[in-house]
Amino acid sequence: MLKCFYILFLLVVLLNKAYTQEPDIPLLDSVSVADPLTGSVYISWFPCDSTDVAKYVIFRKMSNGNWDSIATVMIPSTFYIDNIYVPLAASNYHPELYRILAIDSAGFRSPMTLTSPIDMHHNTIYVFPYLDSVNCKMAIKLKWNKYVYWSENVNHYTIYVNINSTTWDSLSSVDGNSSEFYHQSITDNTYYCYFIRAVSNSGRTSTSNQTCFYTNLPDFPSFINADYASVTTAQRIEISFTLDTSAIVKKNYILYRSDSEFGSYLQIASYNNYTALNLIYTDNVDITKNWYYKLAAIDQCGNTVLESNIARNITVNATSNDDLTEFIKWDAYFNWLGGVETYNMYRIVDDSSPMLISSTVIDTFFTDDVSDYAVNRTGVSGKFCYYIEAIETDSNPYGIKGKSNSNVVCLAQPPIVYIPNSFTPNGDAINSEFLPIVSFVSSEKYQFKIFDRWGFKIFETNNPLKGWNGKINGRKVPAGTYVYKLSYLEANNEIKEKTGLVYLFYP
Repeated sequence: MLKCFYILFLLVVLLNKAYTQEPDIPLLDSVSVADPLTGSVYISWFPCDSTDVAKYVIFRKMSNGNWDSIATVMIPSTFYIDNIYVPLAASNYHPELYRILAIDSAGFRSPMTLTSPIDMHHNTIYVFPYLDSVNCKMAIKLKWNKYVYWSENVNHYTIYVNINSTTWDSLSSVDGNSSEFYHQSITDNTYYCYFIRAVSNSGRTSTSNQTCFYTNLPDFPSFINADYASVTTAQRIEISFTLDTSAIVKKNYILYRSDSEFGSYLQIASYNNYTALNLIYTDNVDITKNWYYKLAAIDQCGNTVLESNIARNITVNATSNDDLTEFIKWDAYFNWLGGVETYNMYRIVDDSSPMLISSTVIDTFFTDDVSDYAVNRTGVSGKFCYYIEAIETDSNPYGIKGKSNSNVVCLAQPPIVYIPNSFTPNGDAINSEFLPIVSFVSSEKYQFKIFDRWGFKIFETNNPLKGWNGKINGRKVPAGTYVYKLSYLEANNEIKEKTGLVYLFYP
């Protein structure tokens, strides 16, 4: 009897111990973003090994750091969609963390997954796009948090893309240790959407939120217009460019120069983060030679992304002819986007103001007849200078009308001097004044003197148009031979002298 009682007691103790043993810790399979619009999360787990499990409790980590119970799921279900307790689309803004525990039919609870060294908790993958660059080429950078606590670890992440709301395509894959990806070769004004799928070494998967990015890419300058290459009054070449100020990237430029169109271009200036509308540079070079200029927009890696049209200065040459003409020739302006409308030729006599003497559209040469200056004895020195002004048409695509001046070329016409050998100042107004006939002789440093036979100076003037009337102090001088001395300044700044005799007689 006592033995039976002992056996019965032992059975009760063993049964009670069995009924009070807590369930095994359940293992999460994965968590994924189920709906990109609502941000609902799909949580799945493996059935608990304990046979008396009645239900599972799902926990989510709150913003205050606490783990709150959000749902109880009865067996045999092994998944739950969190679309009530998760804030609207929250998984589209940050990762969501989940844990579960099991409860048996007697109400005993297993520890939460936090207590296990493996499978502590599972988190959704949150991916976000950024505009970035790779080797100075614009790209969309995708950054995400890694999927953690799979016992077999992540094998790889697959990136999916949808362009302009079409179809989803696999874009690329990266290894399981990666948490970023650069989508290169993107186009402007395009709608790109992405999601990431983590794949474990055993084939489990977790899908991220969907994230989208519209590419309004930073604009490099869309144009650079070379306005002109023009010779200044300081005998320098001034180069002007009009720039695209609407570009929002840092605008870096390099100015290049060459002595031939297809030769080597050397950098002569650089500009970083230049924001003005116009860029003007003055180059101290030989203005009688042709120089070719272009401006290049440079990206942050030093690569050329855009070049201007080429600007080349005008050079002009001239030669004097024996027939009192001067031949002027110049090279065409190169290279306005609107082309050349006209070439204006200006003449400068001595140091007077420039005078427009010719306009032409096609010709790049002109013959200037300066004989009037000799016939009319205008008192000019014979120095004739010329330059060309080129003007662009109104067809420039950016509304710019360029102007370019050439170098100034000067010629010196040799003086023409005729001195009579006699005169008759008898009052009949015929050959009654002794006056050298001079052309291309300046009044500057002009001197005309008369001396008697004893060497006394009896007449002097600095006016090329004034002669001797044969008188001294208002009285006629005796007939006879007198000495003259003429000195004048040539156009080449040399002083010439002529001395001789003139015979004065009264018929």
